[in-house]
Amino acid sequence: MGNKGTKENTRGRIIESAKKLFAEQGYQKTTIVDISRQAGLSEAALYEYFQGKEDLLLTIPDLWVSELLAGIQEQLFGIKGTVNKLRKYLWWNLRRIEQAPLDAKIVYLFLKTNANFMNTPVYANVRKLYSYLLEIFEEGKRTGEMKPDLNPHSARNIFVGTMDHIVTRWLLKDMSYSLFDNLDDIFDLMVSGFMQNHSKVLSPLPGKEAETTARVAERTEEAAGQERLAGPQD
Repeated sequence: MGNKGTKENTRGRIIESAKKLFAEQGYQKTTIVDISRQAGLSEAALYEYFQGKEDLLLTIPDLWVSELLAGIQEQLFGIKGTVNKLRKYLWWNLRRIEQAPLDAKIVYLFLKTNANFMNTPVYANVRKLYSYLLEIFEEGKRTGEMKPDLNPHSARNIFVGTMDHIVTRWLLKDMSYSLFDNLDDIFDLMVSGFMQNHSKVLSPLPGKEAETTARVAERTEEAAGQERLAGPQD
């Protein structure tokens, strides 16, 4: 029992050492010698736990992504409305990323560009995590919140791509600002493209700008109504 605990502790120490070095000096520049020294082990001892540097890279985010997957259902529990669920999904993911920047850096800057990533348990869990978005978009179509012709897979890809861009830019800029800066504006702009009535999503605008936007929306709706009355054109 004690031996098993010691092995788990050693394995955890190796993972934490690799995580720190990958994040600080990059995956390519980090060597097995660096990791073994950081962990206080010989190279031979490290190879008893991992096959090499890539094996470590593919193992490190597994626990973090598994925790994300385990928590998403609870986070969405009781939330009504497609937009509210999408907002919670995005805000919670970004919050967890801010709380675990080393894991995020390894996943977004190194792991996702690795050719073997799609063959890992981490990728399988990422797919499960993103499948919740498909369910949310499908629900939105059923309830009428989303456009009836919306392709849930395309919407999911746009949502994930936007989230990935937000996170990658933040990491490349050394996390010098909050992930939540201007996030409301980005979310409203993105989600309005999915909605049946996007005016419900957009944040209210002050003063004359809001009045002008409202008039444009009214004219657009009026024109659309006239088109429907006129019927299809040859």
